[in-house]
Parts: sequence; C-alpha cells; structure tokens
Amino acid sequence: MPSRRLALGGLQVLVLAVSALAIWLLLGKVDVAAALGAAGRLSWRVVAVVVLLNVPTTLLRALRSQLLMRRLGHRVPYWRMNGVDLAGQTLSWITPAAAGDLSRPYMWRNRDRVPVSAGVAVVIYERLVTLMQLGVVGGVLAAALYLPAAGVVAVAAGGLVALAAPWWLSRGARRWAPTGGTGRRGLIGGLLRSLRQLESLGLSPRLTTLFAICTLAIFALSGLQVGLLAWGIGAGVSLGVAIAAYCLSQVAGSVSTLPFGIGAADVVTIALLVAGGMARVDAVAVTLLLRLLLTLPLGVAGAGGILALGRPRIAPDEAGTGAPAT
Repeated sequence: MPSRRLALGGLQVLVLAVSALAIWLLLGKVDVAAALGAAGRLSWRVVAVVVLLNVPTTLLRALRSQLLMRRLGHRVPYWRMNGVDLAGQTLSWITPAAAGDLSRPYMWRNRDRVPVSAGVAVVIYERLVTLMQLGVVGGVLAAALYLPAAGVVAVAAGGLVALAAPWWLSRGARRWAPTGGTGRRGLIGGLLRSLRQLESLGLSPRLTTLFAICTLAIFALSGLQVGLLAWGIGAGVSLGVAIAAYCLSQVAGSVSTLPFGIGAADVVTIALLVAGGMARVDAVAVTLLLRLLLTLPLGVAGAGGILALGRPRIAPDEAGTGAPAT
C-alpha cells in the first residue's frame, strides 16, 4: 500500500510539473499584452452568441444522462439532471483527473433514490465513451492537419474500431461481473452491480446511436464557439480545426492535475489553432476568451447547482462498503 501511494503521488507530481512547464513555455513565447489586445477586438454580439451556445450544450449533456438513466429504469426530473450535471462538471474541473464527477451518483441517490450502483454505471459510461469519442473525432480532424491522406484514412479506420467501445466495454463487463455475484453486499457487490448495468447500457444499439448523436451535436456546437471567437477577432480558422481543438483540449484537460485542466488543455488548443493557420497571438487570445466565456459561465452555473442541490451525502452503508443492493 505505501509503495502504491508513493507511485501515485509521484505520478501526480510529474503531471503537475509537466502542466506547470507547459504554462511557463506558453507565457514565455507569447506577447500576453498583444493577445489581450486581440481579444479586446471581439464584439459584444459575438460574446452574447458564444455564451448563449452554452445553453444547448448543457441541455444536450443532461439529455444524454437522461437516456442512460432511463435505460436502467430510473427517472430524474430534467431540470434536476441539468443541475447535477453542471455541479458534477464544476467539481470535476477542480479535482485531479476530473474525479469530482463521481459526486453525481450520490446526488442522484440523495434526491431521487437512484441506487449508487446505477449512478456509477451512468458516470462510467459517459466518461469512458465520451473520452473515446473526443479522442477519435479530434484525432481524425487533427490528423488532417499533420498527416498525408493515407495517414488520415488509417487514423479514421482505427477510430471506427474505437467507437465500438460501448460494445466491447459491455462484453468485458459480462465477463468480469457474473450475474451470480450481483446480490453481494459491500464494495465488491456494488462494483459488480455497476458493471452489470454498464453492460445493459453498452449492448443497446438504439442507446448507443442516440448517445453518439447528442455527443456529436455537442462537439459541433462547442467547435462553433471556438470558431466564432476566432472569426470575431479577425482570425480565420475552419470549423474542423475548431472542433479538433475543442475535442483534444478536453482530452488533455481530463488528465491534468491542475484545476480546470489549465496548462495541458490550453497548450493543445493553441497548438491546433496555430496548425490550422492562426497566428500564435490570435490563438492565445481565443484560448483566453474560451476560459472567460465557456469555463467561467458554466462554472458559475455549476456552483449554483451545488448550492441548490446541497453537498452530496454518503450514507453510512456506502462510506466503506459500496452501494446498497436496492
């Protein structure tokens, strides 16, 4: 156990050092004053449109969660699903590797009597499948910037295999969570129940399709926000590059140990925008605006969700023994 904790601590320090180095290199190579001046060219009309686009992306995320929850036979009011998702997103931004998202199962249990095992299955499915989709979509679009046509085709082919993640995750859940073990109590029993429910989510073609449609719509709207900011300051960038910047920056931010994925996510965004033809100063300006107009409003909304829903409470039988059987 001590060696495992030491290794985990060393890994966190390493990631923190890499993120700090990325920020230092970023600020050292860019005229921050010029970047702020470029950001100041953005009109208020563009600002309003970009901020308002946070609404449909938030609603789509809650819709995805609803689809998964209903597949498992549970119902959460849509307005509360939005609040829980925003709260979980905000907590994930301020915790290493977005671990705060695991508060959502307890919010669902406290408010809507959803078993923690079902909530954990929903969060795992969302996190793993969405991360895979971010990597595939962003990777294919980024490959078009760096690789010849044959390389792009190869990346796309690999991406199609990866998009089958819901199916092979569910097959793995069936293998590692036999039906006979789901009646057990304690941590092991809770994990087995979550894995069996994860299997139910992944083996539904209809659910997989609807989830993918919602996710791709989120990617398109989020990429449009990036594109609007670039166009608003007079820097041209294609929608494909903007979507790639969004997708891969989210992947980088998910593994960062710094709050809000600062450093890793920003460097990825800037690198892809520059590769797409933008000047570095303009790319930094867009990145700063993204933090101001996307992260800040959603963070405030998430804080409101936490205040409205209350701090997630862990019942005594869950603190060290896992989810209950019900």
